[in-house]
Amino acid sequence: MSGVKYDDRINNLRQSLWGLKGLTLFTDIKKDPVVQSMERLLNLATTQKANIEELYSHYHEFSALAIKYDWPNYLIDLILSADNTFSRLVSIEPKSLELYKKHVARDLFLLQKLYLVKSEDFRLAAKSLLMNNFENPERMEYNEVVNPDTWLDWELCSPAAEVLSAGTASSWLARVNMRIVESFESKEWSGLVNELTNYYSQVGTGILASFVAFRWDSRSHVLVGVANPDPIKKEQLIGQSREQEIVLENTEHFLAGAPANNMILYGNRGTGKSSLVKSLLHCYVNRGLRLVELAKSDLTDFPLLSRSLGKQNQKFIIFIDDLSFDESDTDYKALKTLLEGSLETKPSNVLIYATSNRRHLVRETFSERKGDEVHVRDNMEEKLSLSDRFGITVTFPAPDQEGYLKIVEGLAEQHNLDIERAELRQRALRWVMMHNGRSGRTARQFIDHLMGSQLNLHGEEGAGI
Repeated sequence: MSGVKYDDRINNLRQSLWGLKGLTLFTDIKKDPVVQSMERLLNLATTQKANIEELYSHYHEFSALAIKYDWPNYLIDLILSADNTFSRLVSIEPKSLELYKKHVARDLFLLQKLYLVKSEDFRLAAKSLLMNNFENPERMEYNEVVNPDTWLDWELCSPAAEVLSAGTASSWLARVNMRIVESFESKEWSGLVNELTNYYSQVGTGILASFVAFRWDSRSHVLVGVANPDPIKKEQLIGQSREQEIVLENTEHFLAGAPANNMILYGNRGTGKSSLVKSLLHCYVNRGLRLVELAKSDLTDFPLLSRSLGKQNQKFIIFIDDLSFDESDTDYKALKTLLEGSLETKPSNVLIYATSNRRHLVRETFSERKGDEVHVRDNMEEKLSLSDRFGITVTFPAPDQEGYLKIVEGLAEQHNLDIERAELRQRALRWVMMHNGRSGRTARQFIDHLMGSQLNLHGEEGAGI
């Protein structure tokens, strides 16, 4: 056995290492900590005089990462989320893509070499190192531990896919990702350039490839993905057909590339304003719609955010929830400039949808009405004009008693609740007396309580309901 040559069994490892060093477009992949760990392991395994103990140690360090991040599927994820010259050109200059496709094909060819590396390849390389560097490797006192035959595989079955609600934006993204991952798992990667191009165009690059809903982080000035966006669907929002028609029509115009307006959704608490905006994501995710939540306190970041989003193919609704200002708050002036009046044009793929409980957004007090008549009038007009800067205002009135009961009945039907209509209505009226008044939110809370009561093993229901 001592005559075993350091043979061709490590050629695949060496080619994988050279391929990683030879990337020209997907170079950011080399900065990933898991890939860097793999690169170090490849270096150790392809060096004839490598320290076997160091190789042993790093093999198991990488194995821990491989198991944690599901290597080699992790490598596909890095390709799909790549933010490089080529993936960005898909959105910015699609006509220039042909110049880069040969480079993409070669990078994919090289990355597939890395993808196909198995843990067994390193164990065989380690055996060769042992046989070539020690006269009697079998007699080494630590051989029982270091012996490559005892090294475990890092390849595990991929974890079961998360069960997502059918028809949600997240389930759509999961299906799109699954289709292209299947292509990577079954085809030659160098032939996937067009499929990858279409994927970048449809889904986006960077963080957009992993999420469909986002929050703006004002500290680091980056988008943060929302892993589980609210699954609410417009069909669940009963009693707002007029309001939905207005919002959906404007959104349709936006997605079609036609002129569309920023919108303010105004109404009492619990009337479904925010829910309707969030439901748009599940209606239109397959047409490129994405939702970005922006806090009122971060309004001054809007130009930076919109410039970033303007470079993408997707359409973005900036969602500002519960928008209102106190009389001492001057941020409303910044919002006025954002809506109309700035020298910088808002990108055509960005709209603002805001919700508010106040009709005029800026609270005014009687004390503000005192003083010079001209000054008072100018001050009031400036504040009242903020709402006018939104092209469309949609009012969400609180339902009357019959409207509230229709919402309750509709939700009970959606959830297949087994309860007589008369009893349902009676209990719904008792519920509203003890809770937050008539609204869609109150109706949903009542139905949630009712469902919980029916599922309760002991049949215990809340007192007085």
